[in-house]
Amino acid sequence: MKLFHKICIWVFSGMMGLSLGILFFLLSSMLRQGVDDVICYGKKEIDKNVSVIREKIQRESIGTVETVVKEIMVINEFRQIFKMDSILWKDGEEVWNASPYEIDRSALSKLFESQDLHSGEMYISRRQKVDGKILIVFYQEYMNLGENGYSLAVYRDVTDIYSRVWKLFFSGVGFTIVLFCTVGALLYHGIRRILFPLEELKGASFRVANGEYDSYISITNNDEIGEVTESFNQMAEKIREHMEMLEKTNEKQQQLLGSLSHEMKTPMTAIIGNVEVLLTLRLTESEREKALFYILNESKRLARLSEKMMEFSRLCNQDDSVISIKKQSVSRILEQLNALMSFRLEEKQINLNRTCLPETLEKQADEDLLLSLLWNLVDNAYKASETGSNIEIAADEQKISVQDFGKGIPAGEIAHVTEAFYMVDKSRSKKAGGIGLGLSLCCQIAEIHGWKIRIESKEGEGTRVSVLWQS
Repeated sequence: MKLFHKICIWVFSGMMGLSLGILFFLLSSMLRQGVDDVICYGKKEIDKNVSVIREKIQRESIGTVETVVKEIMVINEFRQIFKMDSILWKDGEEVWNASPYEIDRSALSKLFESQDLHSGEMYISRRQKVDGKILIVFYQEYMNLGENGYSLAVYRDVTDIYSRVWKLFFSGVGFTIVLFCTVGALLYHGIRRILFPLEELKGASFRVANGEYDSYISITNNDEIGEVTESFNQMAEKIREHMEMLEKTNEKQQQLLGSLSHEMKTPMTAIIGNVEVLLTLRLTESEREKALFYILNESKRLARLSEKMMEFSRLCNQDDSVISIKKQSVSRILEQLNALMSFRLEEKQINLNRTCLPETLEKQADEDLLLSLLWNLVDNAYKASETGSNIEIAADEQKISVQDFGKGIPAGEIAHVTEAFYMVDKSRSKKAGGIGLGLSLCCQIAEIHGWKIRIESKEGEGTRVSVLWQS
């Protein structure tokens, strides 16, 4: 069963129950009030009439009057005042009854006694069915009407009250049904309109599941459903962004693989060609050494390419749990860097000038990644530097910079040098052993730490690459 139908059933059931409950309450209150009014009025009227009879008998029976005469006077006065809706007993025997009903005095007497009432007090029977009529009987036992021993019963017919209440009940039920149908129709359309955004959410969910990640729903209400709609739109936006990121990552990986294949093809072709020459041709010793030396250099280049690719791949798929970011001494990292680069720097007699202010400078970083970043920057500076030149590395609270005094980078090329496999001067870079991945790795490491890479270069003057600690 759909949510819409469940809500309708519960709302309509609640409406019907509430309407009938209110109707029953009002009609029962009306009936009870009507009966109470009859009882209150009847009791006052009986007390008044009994007092009138007593006073009249006492006034007219001055002196000595025969008992029979007094009884006749009581019956006559009783008949004139109470008329046709009363019964009179004398010492338990019925002496007057002009009503169409036979009232059982003995039953009334037992009920009178069960209520612990005394002579002269009144017992009221709230509802009795007699001959198809609904009566309220007022009963007084052994009351004084100028003579002792008289018992009185007066009834009031409340059948008409019950009949009117039942007519009102059925009229109310009919009105309730009409009102229920009218209000129910309005509620049905209102609930359907309120829940319509849920139907849109359902349709949008199916579209998102089918790959339509730009499926959004217009927010028309500021209620909870509107908040759910807004959350859904945010979720769809996040999914779209994530899918776009995955597509870009996939595209980059494809480009990376294509570039890798292209980069590997040249050294592999050269190696295969030189090996075939060695195997098929008679070469002089110097020619053989030249071919072997070329094979060795290209093999080392492939090895470096493999290492760079593995490191690049590891950074692209880095798990945060593997990275250990904590305070690192920058001066200690620079000492490790100098030890790693000393052998290569000596080959070209390049001086690495290090400056760290203050000497106790510490930064939050992963030690291995920071060392790898600086090694790649210095390695790039080494490749760009001439024999006997200097490389300067300086660190402070804002940044750490690597400066070389080589050929420099053309202004139009600076924006592209961080792309994987991009090389400004390919022939010169390959000769120096470059593969175009160093700055890409540096950018990946900086991004992981929340840093920023800034490149400043002038042709013929050199290049400064700075790592800004705060991006």
